[in-house]
Amino acid sequence: MDKEGGYHLHTLDTLARYAGHGNFADFGRAVSSLVGSEPAALGVPTDIPELLAMERLSYPERLLLGYFLGRVSRPSDPRGIASPLALRLAAHPAGQEFFVESFVDLAHLNGAYGEVLREYLRHKQTAEAKLFGNCALFLGEFLAEDEAAWRNRLPELLALPVPAEVHAFPRGRRAFTELVVAWHDAPHQALPAATLARLRFEAATAPRALAPAPALPAFYNHFPAGHHFFVAEALFLTGQFGPLLEWLEFTQLEFPQLATLEQNVFNELLRAFRAVAELNTGHSRPGSVGMHSLFQIESHSWLLDYYQVHIWLVELHLADKTDAAEITRLQNKVEEFSALHSMSFFNRVARQIVAGS
Repeated sequence: MDKEGGYHLHTLDTLARYAGHGNFADFGRAVSSLVGSEPAALGVPTDIPELLAMERLSYPERLLLGYFLGRVSRPSDPRGIASPLALRLAAHPAGQEFFVESFVDLAHLNGAYGEVLREYLRHKQTAEAKLFGNCALFLGEFLAEDEAAWRNRLPELLALPVPAEVHAFPRGRRAFTELVVAWHDAPHQALPAATLARLRFEAATAPRALAPAPALPAFYNHFPAGHHFFVAEALFLTGQFGPLLEWLEFTQLEFPQLATLEQNVFNELLRAFRAVAELNTGHSRPGSVGMHSLFQIESHSWLLDYYQVHIWLVELHLADKTDAAEITRLQNKVEEFSALHSMSFFNRVARQIVAGS
């Protein structure tokens, strides 16, 4: 498959260990042994969507394959179209689970991944799939500040049922939707206390997902506090710092294991959101928190190309307000990302941070 650039061997070995192999070479040999010299005799498919469905591959191995399919099939230009393979995977049950739902390519929401989601929704009609797909498409439309599009989607999205067993991520994205719409419609007013109380009750009473196998990285939609993360993200992006601090304290009580969870995008962002909330509510002093102490992530680039803009926004909050060059540098980064990915809302947030400093 064509792909620009390559992967560091260290990254490949790390991913292979997540899937239960000693290194990437061992992973390759394990898969090759299944699709070897006589695939027909072995009953082993050679078509990629069918390969993802092979029962002889473990769950971590399928996630790893889905990860690489996502990496090699995403266009290098955020405005590029979805590849034929990506669209075929969106129509295939195994591709839906291990590609569309696991490789959540938010940076391409207003491009190729948005196309993939629309194809996915044509073929997967479960309540959870509808919630997942529509919430993700709403996010892209909201970040693009395409109000006509997200207003049109909103009634259908909010009318979707939320079964008790629904995954924490789409459940949290629905809460994100509610919060950003409430803020958009009354940006100078506090969010309704009743809404925040209801979301807290829903988060506290929602069924907890089973703990993932130790070999699985938490960023494959297995972060234990996924529902809570998306509420925190909405409060951070809309500048609701008092409610954000209260929500983060509630999250920590609900998930004490987060205090020792390292190298996880979602958890490290929650820590960064807390630093910003404490600064903006007078619980800490400017300059008392260094960015190096908040982010220790060296990989996860498929997530960071979207969440990197959140990191820049955190840096804007925590930056020395007398350092005009640093402020300009961060604003320029956010502006470039916003233009490239058709997500002008981020640029709006950055301007508000600077104006309020």
